This record gives sequence, C-alpha cells and structure tokens, in this order.
Amino acid sequence: MRISIKQNGNDLLEFNQLNINGREAAGGYGFIFSLKGNRRACEKTIVVFDIRLSLALSDPTKPIITSIPSSTQIIQCHNYPNNNEQLYFEAILTKEQVNALEEYRQNNDLRLNVSLRAMTSSDGILEANYDCEDLTAPREQWLKALNSSGFRQTILFEVPLPSASEELVGLYSKAQEFIETGHYKDAVMQCRHIIEQIESTREDKKLSGTANTRAHSNDRKGMTAIERLLSLREQLKNVCQLGAHGDEFFSRSQAKAVLGMTMVLLTEPTVGVSNTSDSGEKNFDKHGASQ
Repeated sequence: MRISIKQNGNDLLEFNQLNINGREAAGGYGFIFSLKGNRRACEKTIVVFDIRLSLALSDPTKPIITSIPSSTQIIQCHNYPNNNEQLYFEAILTKEQVNALEEYRQNNDLRLNVSLRAMTSSDGILEANYDCEDLTAPREQWLKALNSSGFRQTILFEVPLPSASEELVGLYSKAQEFIETGHYKDAVMQCRHIIEQIESTREDKKLSGTANTRAHSNDRKGMTAIERLLSLREQLKNVCQLGAHGDEFFSRSQAKAVLGMTMVLLTEPTVGVSNTSDSGEKNFDKHGASQ
C-alpha cells in the first residue's frame, strides 16, 4: 500500500509507511503523524508545496481530521533522488477522538484512511494533487504514542477520584492499561482487587454480603440506600469473579463498564474511599452512619 504525490501522472514522492508518535499537549493529546518513503529523480526541477494530510477511519470511512499542514511546506524535486523522504504532520486530538480511535481499533493495529493533498509547480504551471490510501500503524507503536501523549495517564471515565492509596491508584491504572492493550479479562480482575481492597480498608465485607442476601429476599423493601449500594458492590464483585475463574469472555465494552462502575463506587464515601479533611474529619462507620 502506498500514497503518492504526482505531476502529469508521474510519481514525484511515494510513501508506504505511516509512523505515529505522541507528545503531551494543553487541552488534548498531541500526535505526530509521519509518512516515510522516497523522492524520485526528475529531469527538471518541480516544486511541491501546500502539503496537507487528512485522516479517517478505514471501514467504514469516517473523518477524524480533515486537514493537517505538513511541517515541510516546500519540497524541490530534481535530478537527485532521496530514498529516505519523510513528511511530518502534527495535530492535537480530543479525548473523544482518541476514544473513538480506540473503539475502532479494539486490540488490533491502527488502520487509517490517509489522504494526501499538495500543489506542484513546474515551468509556471500549477497542478493540484490528491491521493488516498489505507495505511497501518503497528499496535505497539500506537500504544507507545498514546502513552507519550498522556492519554494512558488519565482514567477513561470522568469521575472525581478520591485521595486513595498508591496501591489503589496502581490497580485502576493497570485495569485501564489492560483495556487499552486488549486484555479485558485481566482488566476485570483488577477491578475485583480494587473492591477487595476497599472491603479490607472499610472492614465491611460481611456487611456487603449480608446486604446482598437481604436484597434478594422479601425484606428488600426495608433496605436503606447504603445497604443497597453495599449490595450493588457485592454484585459487581461477583461479576469480577469471572475474571479469575473459568473461560468466561469479556468484551472491550464490558470491561469498560465494569471499570466504570468500580470507579464510581470507589468515589462514593459510604461504600468506597471515605472522605477526610485536615480539619473536622468526617468519616463513615462500618454501618454507613456519619460520625
């Protein structure tokens, strides 16, 4: 697969490799898309300028970025070829755009529909050029770019994270990483570890088991809100149990749902991490009553 810039139907520049690197950016995630290939020798000098790249999902075709100017805006093609020609295009993607790419990619390589536009000039004659092709960035390269952009340092869900232990932070970061790399069952297992640590810290494991039993009895109408949340946490832990035993399959969306529910429960002081402050601490006892 290749993409090229031509004049009068003759190749001037030909690219067959797409590379992606990441960098942190304000208000989004920075990515540098580079095309690597070669420049053909020309009998007479031809100037290539106004070079722009467009990116879209491949199947079905959906635009991501419609126009990214190249960092090199003028290339002179002459009678000396170059077998290591590279063009760089830098863009900032939003969280929604990156998540859309991840939903599309799943745990595979990142296949993109790449469009290249440019103008050429020779002997005072201008010519517009356009070419389009599907190019693939290897999975590991894309994951490295995600990490460099800062995307993998953020949680997938917009919930206010409480002040938690380093171990808890490590567990939900690992769960997010497992989702991004396609290890969905392992991500679910990390969520179980999070819940188990909350139970240990709060010393309310028996309470959640009792609440869940009551939720499935005729006495459930008299349950308090906290008891119902404890029951919900217990049921979520039961779902996570499938990540440790048997051959149960979890999809990407299911793993994200489990992580989302786990993080939301983690931020709720009555069943997750208790809120504290330096002055006038307010905690919750094992029965959920404020003290």
